[in-house]
Amino acid sequence: MTNKLKYVMGLFFEERESTKPFILIRYLMLIVMSLILILCIINDFNSNFMKNIYLLLGIGSIIDGFESFLKKENKRQMLLNFGIAFIWFVVFLI
Repeated sequence: MTNKLKYVMGLFFEERESTKPFILIRYLMLIVMSLILILCIINDFNSNFMKNIYLLLGIGSIIDGFESFLKKENKRQMLLNFGIAFIWFVVFLI
């Protein structure tokens, strides 16, 4: 594999170590999103439930960006997380 391909694959399939509070927050958000998705399926994919999922995805991306800021990781990775959060919030508002 070339270095550029390894870099791109590393953006999507990254192996990072998170601290316990961030892991706990991520698992709680995953459980809440799963419950909202089940409610969404029961209620014939009501758009209000889907908007809540998009909001939680945006919050999760902000948490990832904040965590990478605290760990002083690559600035590009931090900006990527905040950019993805911005996209989730735009989808939430649509």
